[in-house]
Amino acid sequence: MQTISIIIPCYNEEKRLPTTLENWQKFLDEWNSKEFKILEIIVIDDGSTDKTSQIANFYKKYLPIKIIKISPNKGKGNAVREGVKNSFGDFIFIYDADSATPVQEIEKLLLQSKNFDIIIGSRTLKNSKAKISVKRKFVGRCFHLFCFLLLPKIKDASCGAKLFKTNVAKKIFEMQKIDRFAFDIEILWLAKKMGFKIKEVGVAWKEIPGSKVNLVKDSTEMFFAVLGLYKKNISNKIKKL
Repeated sequence: MQTISIIIPCYNEEKRLPTTLENWQKFLDEWNSKEFKILEIIVIDDGSTDKTSQIANFYKKYLPIKIIKISPNKGKGNAVREGVKNSFGDFIFIYDADSATPVQEIEKLLLQSKNFDIIIGSRTLKNSKAKISVKRKFVGRCFHLFCFLLLPKIKDASCGAKLFKTNVAKKIFEMQKIDRFAFDIEILWLAKKMGFKIKEVGVAWKEIPGSKVNLVKDSTEMFFAVLGLYKKNISNKIKKL
């Protein structure tokens, strides 16, 4: 039986984390997979100033939770990188603390795990069932267009549900540098450069109140981070000439 490490990066998630962990508890109670087993749920407390760690600690009674605390807050990319370093399953499932993608969708991604190295959830494919606000959809499309030359075949790089073979994830995250939200683009760009096979799978998704993303500040930061990837991409091509 193959094992899975679930990584949940958290920053001040005391309000949304209980529902997410309860969803995982219910799912595991009902899951009858003969191929896969959840080995650990790694909650990364990224410099939270609320009760995120206390809540995660409480659910150790019901789930195989491991808590990693980072201080001060360094960003989602750094938090996930720490989670990958400390994962011991055969697969790693990166999952957002808001449960915007239902936990059951992991099964859709696992179905592709024999043929692909990385399977990412998508909110934009025809078979996706996503409920997205007009503003978020507009920002998402603009960001996708900006990243198109880096990831031309990927429709939604930023969905918070991604499955990796662990040996693949560890190789990628050894190279990964972006500490905040644009890390999704970087890891998929690196995966493409390293020749790993990526599959995009349509998933259900709904917007959950309480997002920590600041559309102005974080979008600006992501813009410059992705611009840095373009510079690296151009530099690498020049070196090959």
